[in-house]
Amino acid sequence: MGPVCSGDDADPPACFGGGDAVIWGKRALNDLDEEIRDHIERETQDNLARGLSPEKARQAAYRKFGSVTLAKENARAVWVPVWLDQLRQDLEYGIRGLQRNPGFAAVAILTLALGIGANTTIFSLVDHIFFRPFAYQHPEQLAAVHEVLRFSGATRVVPVNLVHFQEWRRNWQAVEGLAVIGGLRMSLTGVGEPERLQTMRVSANLFSLLGVQSQLGRTFTLEDDQVGRDHVVVLSDDFWRRRFNADPSVIGRSIALNGEPYEVVGILPHFSFPKVSELFPFTIATTTSPQIWKPLGALPAELTGGDFNFACIARLKPDVSLPQALSTLNNLQQTLPQRVSGATLRANLVPLEDQVAGRVRSGLSLIWAAVGAVLLIGCVNMTNLLLARTLSRRREMTIRTAIGASRGRLMRQVLVESVLLSVIGGIVGVVAAYFALHVIVSAAPADLPRVNEIQIDRRVMTFTVCVSLMAGVLVGLLPAWRLGVLSPIDALKSGSASVTSARSTGRLRALLVAGEVGVSALCLIAGGLLLHSFSKLLQVDAGFAASRVTTVDVSLPIQRYATPVSRSTFIRTALEQLQALPGVVAAGVSNKLPLTGEGGNAALWPERSTAVSESLLGDIRPVNPDYFRAMSIPRQQGQLFGESDRDKPVAVVSAVAAARLWPGEDPIGKQFHIGAPSLPPIQVVGMVGDIHGVSLDRPPSPTVYVPYWQSVMPPGVNSMDLVVVARTTEDPMTVSSSIRRLIRQLDPELAVPAVRTMDDVVTDSFGQRRFQMALVLLFAAVGTLLAGLGIYGVISYSVAQRTHEMGIRLALGAESRRVRNMVLTQGMKVALAGITIGMASAFGLARLLTSFLFGVTPNDPVVFATVPLVLSLAALAAVWLPARRATKVDPLVALRCD
Repeated sequence: MGPVCSGDDADPPACFGGGDAVIWGKRALNDLDEEIRDHIERETQDNLARGLSPEKARQAAYRKFGSVTLAKENARAVWVPVWLDQLRQDLEYGIRGLQRNPGFAAVAILTLALGIGANTTIFSLVDHIFFRPFAYQHPEQLAAVHEVLRFSGATRVVPVNLVHFQEWRRNWQAVEGLAVIGGLRMSLTGVGEPERLQTMRVSANLFSLLGVQSQLGRTFTLEDDQVGRDHVVVLSDDFWRRRFNADPSVIGRSIALNGEPYEVVGILPHFSFPKVSELFPFTIATTTSPQIWKPLGALPAELTGGDFNFACIARLKPDVSLPQALSTLNNLQQTLPQRVSGATLRANLVPLEDQVAGRVRSGLSLIWAAVGAVLLIGCVNMTNLLLARTLSRRREMTIRTAIGASRGRLMRQVLVESVLLSVIGGIVGVVAAYFALHVIVSAAPADLPRVNEIQIDRRVMTFTVCVSLMAGVLVGLLPAWRLGVLSPIDALKSGSASVTSARSTGRLRALLVAGEVGVSALCLIAGGLLLHSFSKLLQVDAGFAASRVTTVDVSLPIQRYATPVSRSTFIRTALEQLQALPGVVAAGVSNKLPLTGEGGNAALWPERSTAVSESLLGDIRPVNPDYFRAMSIPRQQGQLFGESDRDKPVAVVSAVAAARLWPGEDPIGKQFHIGAPSLPPIQVVGMVGDIHGVSLDRPPSPTVYVPYWQSVMPPGVNSMDLVVVARTTEDPMTVSSSIRRLIRQLDPELAVPAVRTMDDVVTDSFGQRRFQMALVLLFAAVGTLLAGLGIYGVISYSVAQRTHEMGIRLALGAESRRVRNMVLTQGMKVALAGITIGMASAFGLARLLTSFLFGVTPNDPVVFATVPLVLSLAALAAVWLPARRATKVDPLVALRCD
């Protein structure tokens, strides 16, 4: 137990910590001042009584008392820890010094604010996406489960088959539980404007598996999972607040989804659940967060079929590792019947956090590296500024040494000043990061995970404080060391020794600037490669013409459109009326748009082929005949199907599908099977050009177009999702309201979301690449700006130090041009040295960017030729002003300055 403090004689150092000691010490010193004044006043009165004059009486009192300052210092050493008091003095001295030199302080603070603010912004993204565990119980035990189909020489990672899931739940002993998730869209009616909602169809145990409890009502029970008892829903917190104004009485009420009543049984807390696109092993278009959850209610057909349609989450037992769980699951897979002929069945396990964030990990890591480079360049600039400031203060520091200050105390003074600047820069950087983060989040691509969680919170602030302190210490180390090795005698000299010290520091500063130019060269190379790659991507022929095409999603509820005839009637009527609108050239319909991801794939089998090596996985798209004209997909051979083909199964294939199924042969008239060789054959009537189904940086998928009236609704799907497209003669958005009004007139209960243009679809398809490129280029530009400022600072200081020399040169008749060229040469030597270092490093490091590039090599000659030119021009601009100033030196003024 520590000492107990009581009474007036308590020992302050024993009773108080550092902070309390300072407070107590200030109060005690104030009392001491009063006691000293009282003591001297009494002594003065005694001297006056002895007959001394007032002036001599006070002088005698002071002589008898001794040094007032020494008495205060001795008392301070007792009452306040020495290091803490000295730190306070250093801080006060540093603040006064910065107030005397506001220009230096402003440049230093803004330089560090750029680096620290950029790192705070990007760390907020990286931390929330990568490092924050999900708000579930023991998230480290959660894993995403996929199935793997291995054909002859090919591997395909697919979602989970529901039949296999049932077997796993019964026999997989390595897990505590399993849950499946399927995505669908449902239309809400009867509550204001009809709305199309992203819905999760989940097994009843999902929320207990995650450890998530409802904030109101309940989640699902096993009884809810039964067909006929599955008309209950749980709402997300955001949706509940947006559509029902957070009304708790919504529990127990019925809402109309797809025209059927569903009872609201619970409201989930505000938590982050992955989007459907983040759970599936391939790219799909769904990028909105789920708003409604409904029980699985698996249909009999789903428990016997061979479709792979569900995401799956497993909770591993605490003592089971991921490899152990995967091994036992693969053993179980070998006992299951083949649902894809000729395929070997395996499984894949991925930690849930990696599944959600894995696709953006490398891109955000690259951006974080770029902002780290910006901070490094900023710190080097700060070091250069402090070196120059330290050199200009060498006489001051030497005088302080002469009157008793130790070198350690002086070095600490420099470190305190650098940390002070860094902390202020960090505060400014956090303010800037707050606004920058809002801009970046609003500009982020829709498929950036957990974006709704990103904010500057206590954890981010802790990171910023640590970075600020570390940057301050690192920035001050070199100037403090240079001060420590400075000879007091040399510092007091104004001759050769002082000049030698200045030149030595100048060489050190030039070396630092060369280093930051090299780092900025690396950043520009990375940004240039991404930019060139992006430009190559934009040149890719998508296979269709996106301009002047508008699109709108429509979901036909299966309850009201239960038969193929009813669905076909709606589609045909909608297309006919759409075609009749002014400005509409062609109208089409499909199950999905190009460049919106995978899904709807099936095996394609040439007729009379049963060998799996001869099958092909193709993208099946139900369309109408005019779809090809609406999308400007060119017909290459044969004809397009028409109304006369209603009674016979026909298809139009893409060029790559024809080449893969019948290499070197004419595909027209050929027959093939979709799904399995035992199903009825389909005849090819035409061939069209290839389209990019997933993204422009992936090759065109083998695509099969079938008449929409021949498409079959798979089991478990409660709506037919369509995309209506219209090619117009003018701005496509001018007909958007007409399209929405037309669909509402056909069916007032259909939810019609906002209309999009195909140009928007194309732009969204490379959102991640654009996001990465823009941020890397932005931070590379900031780094180049800081490097240019570094060159400017070094050359400006050099010109100031050599004013006397230049004055002599000009006085002796040197041409201004030669003086200017001398300064330009000095600056460009530093820049070219840095460029050389950076380019040499880039040749070795650029290969790390291979996975980010498209259509360019890591050592792309265009980029490697452009970046040195850009940096050289930036360096020339930075050096030009000091060089021009050097030619304006007045020789008489320069000679007097020395």
